[in-house]
Amino acid sequence: MAIKEILSIGFELASDDVQYFDFESDISLLDWDIILFKPIINSYISFFDDYYKGKPSLSDSTSFRLKEQCDHWRREIKDAFDSGKTVIVFLSELQEVYVDTGERRYSGTGRNQKTTPIVSPHTNYSVIPITLNPVSTKGIAIKLAPHNTDVMAPYWNEFKAVSQYKVIFTADKIPACLLTKNGDKPVGAIYRSKNSSGSLILL
Repeated sequence: MAIKEILSIGFELASDDVQYFDFESDISLLDWDIILFKPIINSYISFFDDYYKGKPSLSDSTSFRLKEQCDHWRREIKDAFDSGKTVIVFLSELQEVYVDTGERRYSGTGRNQKTTPIVSPHTNYSVIPITLNPVSTKGIAIKLAPHNTDVMAPYWNEFKAVSQYKVIFTADKIPACLLTKNGDKPVGAIYRSKNSSGSLILL
């Protein structure tokens, strides 16, 4: 059996068998068989950022870089999934920011004219090419979902004691593999491609 090529994005593993690139990389994911991905956008958030509605409001240049990078990963994850790759996304804490849309609102005239940038909400979860509607919360009481137990049981037997969730999904028709122990809220999911052997696993 051929050796699987494994890549991690956003975090490093203590293994020579896994190649690492950071979130700012522009590489293609098609060169690897298994991709481990952690969506963290800390490098785009600065102590000097303005705030809007209690969230960091990024500058126009940082906003452009973040949106461009998220577009890149969303496209790459979808292409890898459609091409039969296994993409595992580790569900990090929800990071919410406001990005500059490039639009401006003007008020007043002459020296009293004021320019207001128009911003829109953005999160680190925008890299995932699926609508999840994540909500930030934390907990450790997790159980296997009735479906996907054949895939998840070995993993869960090994790691359930050290697992926690940092978001729940509120979108419709989530193919959940992990649920909150109370309330059955999805905190993990497995998507399978209809056209290839590709899998998108959210843990």
